[in-house]
Amino acid sequence: MQSLALDIVARIATGMGRPFEKYSRLFTLPVSTVLSDQKAHIRTAALQTISAMAEACEGLESMVSGFTTALETQNPLQKSTLMQWLADWFKDHPMSSGIDLKGWAPHVVSSLDDRSGDVRKAAQGLIPVLIQASGYDFVLNQTNSLKPASRASVTPLIQAARPSPSEQSMPPSKSTSVKVAIPPDSPVSPISDGHAVQPSAAEAKAPGKLSGVRRKIPLGTSRPDSRADNAEPTNPVKKPSAAATSKTSTAAVVNHPSLPFINTNTESRKLRLARDANRWINEGGPTRKDLADLLQGQMEPYASKELIARLFSHDHNAVNDHISGLTTLADFYSGIDASDENSEKLGLANLDFPLKYVSIKIHEPQPNLVSKCLDVIEAILAFLRQVNYQLADVEATCFVPTVIHKVRFFCP
Repeated sequence: MQSLALDIVARIATGMGRPFEKYSRLFTLPVSTVLSDQKAHIRTAALQTISAMAEACEGLESMVSGFTTALETQNPLQKSTLMQWLADWFKDHPMSSGIDLKGWAPHVVSSLDDRSGDVRKAAQGLIPVLIQASGYDFVLNQTNSLKPASRASVTPLIQAARPSPSEQSMPPSKSTSVKVAIPPDSPVSPISDGHAVQPSAAEAKAPGKLSGVRRKIPLGTSRPDSRADNAEPTNPVKKPSAAATSKTSTAAVVNHPSLPFINTNTESRKLRLARDANRWINEGGPTRKDLADLLQGQMEPYASKELIARLFSHDHNAVNDHISGLTTLADFYSGIDASDENSEKLGLANLDFPLKYVSIKIHEPQPNLVSKCLDVIEAILAFLRQVNYQLADVEATCFVPTVIHKVRFFCP
């Protein structure tokens, strides 16, 4: 049935052509999740469907948001297969000027230090695409949310994928293929290499072609050793210009052990909320595992390990751990001093995380857990009044409808 469903979507896309674009937003994420299937023929069918959708839409613009959410997965098979397909696509198709791939950057950069060798290899193949679309400085700034050891390993990989000065001076908005990532001394172009040429549409859909991406950087299975001349954990950007400094949103990393969050980049929050839609509206019932896994994946780059361990605990004392984590969040927001600019930035940059967590926990049967959820909401609202911050609609949607459903449950 799964194979038939994928085949139907592919046939509809091919038959409709460009008008399928407005429906591709509905199918991109569900089809991408099929790439986590252990059966090779099912993954191949999913790749063929994605290819048919992309060809019908004549580009990936309408599918970018679905791919962004799909890249948040913790499944290494889904992540590596999808990133390899994306790298292959941009190798053979020119990049349009209006496409925005900034939402992919945090997930791809963090994947450069993944435990899975396949994930690291696929991420390396996609880095040149992100640099071309979003700029070298923006991609490099995503390492600020990583731990120092990971940042030291990842930074050299991004630096190695940086285009030459002559390529850098070219406007990134022009429709150029990702062949700029080929080393300048390589005599082989990405379409003249026998391993990269895909002469027919049938061959382009073959699973074996996923490994045919030419990359500028070595793709060893082991993580690269950090080098003193390349690793710059304190400030990885070399000699930024004044214009680049003003345009680049730099995320300050805070490594204080007592703080629940470690990143002050508000742009990351805006990107998350833009993708979330209405998924956090909970009308009742226990915690949904898919939402809990998604929220954990979103929080891990920006929250402390201790907080993550408590909020997403699964042992026999899990409820106590959840209450402890909520207490940490409530204490943090209620204890923010208006004169402490750094704490204020931390609170604003990460305020969607506790609100989303409350939405998936407030319908649990334990009264003390529900009470602590309300304490967190109260602390956050008091903090927002203190800093004179007005919640946007997408931010309020994270918790207000869920709280209303909770009230209706007690007062029908």
